[in-house]
Amino acid sequence: MRLFRFIVLLISLMYLNYGSHAQDVWSLQRCIEYARSHNIQIKQQVLQKRLSELQLRQSRLSQFPTVNAGADYGYNYGRSIDPTTNQFVGSQLSSAGLNMNAGITLFSWFQKRNTIAANQYADQAAREILENMEDNISLNIANAYLQILQTEEQEEVSVQQISLTQQQLDNTTKQVEAGALPESNEADLEAQLARDSATYITNKNNVTFAILQMKTLLNLDFRTTFIPEKPDLAKIPILNIAVLTPEEIYQSAVAKQPQILSDSLQVLSAEKQVAASKGALYPSLSFGAGLGTNYSSNYRRPVGETTIAIPPSPIGSVDVNGTNYTVNSLPQQITNPKFEQPKLSRQISDNLRENLGLSLNIPLFNGLQTRAQIEQSKINLENQRLVHEQDLLTLKQDIYQAYANAKASLENYVAAQKTLKSSQTAFYYAQQRYNVGLINSLDYVTSQNSLFQAQNDLISKHYDYIFKMKILEFYKNLNITL
Repeated sequence: MRLFRFIVLLISLMYLNYGSHAQDVWSLQRCIEYARSHNIQIKQQVLQKRLSELQLRQSRLSQFPTVNAGADYGYNYGRSIDPTTNQFVGSQLSSAGLNMNAGITLFSWFQKRNTIAANQYADQAAREILENMEDNISLNIANAYLQILQTEEQEEVSVQQISLTQQQLDNTTKQVEAGALPESNEADLEAQLARDSATYITNKNNVTFAILQMKTLLNLDFRTTFIPEKPDLAKIPILNIAVLTPEEIYQSAVAKQPQILSDSLQVLSAEKQVAASKGALYPSLSFGAGLGTNYSSNYRRPVGETTIAIPPSPIGSVDVNGTNYTVNSLPQQITNPKFEQPKLSRQISDNLRENLGLSLNIPLFNGLQTRAQIEQSKINLENQRLVHEQDLLTLKQDIYQAYANAKASLENYVAAQKTLKSSQTAFYYAQQRYNVGLINSLDYVTSQNSLFQAQNDLISKHYDYIFKMKILEFYKNLNITL
């Protein structure tokens, strides 16, 4: 009786704890939505998707011109070249420069366009891979969810088993005290009650372990209460396997499965990458433009002239017919240029220079690197085609196997129903015969164990059948509902 009171107290605490947290109920849909935002594997795939988007954006921006600007400053000692006059100077010199260059590829045999197309297909493939990851996680969550429901039902069965054994033990104790039954019957039932209690503890631990598995998939804090919503198993929509064929499911899956769609997009991306690689064999035409100016501390700018008048002066004499004449020079004017050191803004304006140009690049020989890249892209294309073919084969194999498993699971479930019905009938008669002393306690316990084993087996087979059919539903409709 002491053991019984302990078990009743334990069960009461369990249901009290359940009621206190009943407001935090998790449905399957809530689990799936939560996992899409918190599951670590999905988060990693989201990062891969962002990388593919970045690569696509970068390839598109490569079509725009490149613009670069620069500035420099220098202080020279000794003999150096003035950047403004290109003349040697022997004094100290401060110099600065500003420049801006722009360039754009006019034609390169569609290398950039093919690269953009390849990255577009790759980005779409990454989106399908992310969706495939979400679908796989959803399928795993559905499995974990059904596992929790299964272990909880088995825990409830073990509680019922303890209660039934305790009731029978109480009746047997009274009969033993009255001398109607031997004491060995009471000992057998006490041993059975201990075994039932151990089974309950095991089933309770299985529930805890199943919930931990679910929390791991959800990336949910282990301290968070998780109480699953319990749907009516009889109302769960299940496909009619009698009207399905594996080939029909396969044809539907080929058109919808994200992994297959991703493979097709990867093949298209690889084809465009081959075309982009081939463009590198041909000439490319580019246009460039530049703008620059500079400053020099030695730069002098003419600002006018200075005129100096030189009057006539004697430069000699000459004798003409005995008369000596003085010869004077002609009057002269000497013009000297005037210079000033212009300000920085003036030098920037005076020294401004522009240039435009076309550039034709003709590849002649680069160690066969371009040829090697083309071959590598062709090999990658063939590999992507093989990956696509292998995934199609794997998908067909998985669907045919899932179909066979679902049929076998249905047969096992039907057999388990029959077994439970027979076990219930056998236990009913065993209970009646035990109460009138026609069988001993060992036979009674054996019949009772067979009944509870059949109950547990039916629960297991029922949930296994539901999950196997949900796998077929996933392949056919990419949807999982409970």
